[in-house]
Amino acid sequence: MKTKMARNLPTQIVNELGSKIVHGEIQPGTILTSDMLEAKYLVSRTVIREALRVLHDKGLTKARTKTGTIVLERTEWNLLDLDVLNWLQASGLSSELITDLEELRSTYEPGVVRIAAKRRGTKDITHLKVALKKMTDAFYEQGSTSPLIGEADMEFHEALQTATQNDLVKKMGRLLLPLLKIRGDLVGHAVAEADFLVQHQAILDAVIDEDPDAAEAAMKVLLETAARASSTVRKRKL
Repeated sequence: MKTKMARNLPTQIVNELGSKIVHGEIQPGTILTSDMLEAKYLVSRTVIREALRVLHDKGLTKARTKTGTIVLERTEWNLLDLDVLNWLQASGLSSELITDLEELRSTYEPGVVRIAAKRRGTKDITHLKVALKKMTDAFYEQGSTSPLIGEADMEFHEALQTATQNDLVKKMGRLLLPLLKIRGDLVGHAVAEADFLVQHQAILDAVIDEDPDAAEAAMKVLLETAARASSTVRKRKL
C-alpha cells in the first residue's frame, strides 16, 4: 500500500522506517532500494536519499554498491542516538539496554565524582544543592513516583559532570543523559525512598569536602542500590 507523506518530509520517512527497523517489522538483512521507497512514499529521489542518509548516521542501515541499502543488526545501531532510544522504548526492547547502562555507570560515574571532588567550584556546589533540594521537595510534596524526582536526578548527575571541569567528561555525560531518562521512564524511580536522598546527600557532602575517596564510595553505594531496584522492577514486569 502506498503512503503519501505530508509535505514529503524526509524526517517522516526516517521516523516510520526507523521505528519499523527497531520494532523488528523490517528485519536485519532487508534491502531497501530507492525505487521501492520512492514508489511507496510518492516522493522524489532527493527526499529518499536524505532519509536514508539519516538512517545511515543512526547506524540502522548501510549502503551497498549496486544493491541498495541493507538494514543492519542491533549491534551496529547508534544506541546513544535519541531517536533510536525513543524507538527502543516504544517497542519495549529497552530493558537490555538498561542493564548495559547500569554496568557502564558502575565503571564510569565513580571516576567522574572523584574528579568532581578535586576540581569543583562554588557554582558547582550551588548547582548540586539546588538539584538535591528539587529531589527532596518533589519526594516529600508529591511522593516517590513524582517525575520531578527524575528530572532533578538528571540535573544532579549533569552538575557532577560539569564539576569535573573536563570537556570530554561533560561531552560523555550529555550522551548518557537520554539513557538516564529512559531508565527512569522504564523502571520508575524505584529507589526514590529516603535512602535515595541520603545517598545523594553523601555524594554532595564528599564533593563539598573535596574528598574523592568518600565521593567514589558514596557513588558506588548509590549505583549499586539503583541497579538492584531496577532489576527488581523489571522482573516484576516480565
